[in-house]
Amino acid sequence: MNVEIAQRLAELRRERGFSQEGLAEQLGLSRQAVSKWERAESAPDMGNLIALADLYEVTLDELLRVSPEVEEDMRFESQERAESVETEAAAAAEAALAAAARAEAAAATAAEAPDVPKVVVEVSAPAASVPAAAPGGFPPSASVPIAPPPAPRPKDPLQTFPYPLLCAVIFLLAGFCFGWWHPAWVIFLTIPFYYWAVNTLEADPAYQAWLAERQDVATKNDSSSEGGAR
Repeated sequence: MNVEIAQRLAELRRERGFSQEGLAEQLGLSRQAVSKWERAESAPDMGNLIALADLYEVTLDELLRVSPEVEEDMRFESQERAESVETEAAAAAEAALAAAARAEAAAATAAEAPDVPKVVVEVSAPAASVPAAAPGGFPPSASVPIAPPPAPRPKDPLQTFPYPLLCAVIFLLAGFCFGWWHPAWVIFLTIPFYYWAVNTLEADPAYQAWLAERQDVATKNDSSSEGGAR
């Protein structure tokens, strides 16, 4: 509420001989509510404004009388406050999108990194006698087989799902359609929790088994489709 209106409310109260406690009792409110009005920390609603006008025997225009200069300042302050809220929301959205992009890139890098193959060294020799070592220092029957590389991990649909893009679309729809720029940016804070939940789910062996089975079924369906086409 404007400071000039708050001062006028306090002046009218004192002129009519009311204390803050007495006025609060007349209106059925707490003294803190009246104190906040007079400190311009809050504004009375329409019902309380009508009650104040009746109690002070003035019109609403006289109760809320504001000079043109003050009214212009109020409009300017409201416009500036709205622009500040939109700027803060846009900055928070950009920061959240940048954090989501970094998290998505890190998750994609971790998913594409190949596992280190295990090297198994087997040395076979006769039980009765050990033959002379070869010039290189290894027995003649020594063999060093290398395990085949592991099969590629199946693609996780939760990792490839564009969740940050979905958050951006919801934010824009809430802002343009309902004007919820300030509360809607909170949705970007759910992006790190989404990827944390996805990584936790990927560590579950049961989920990995289900994902591999799903990929096998998809591969068989593709093979069947190609064979039927031929």
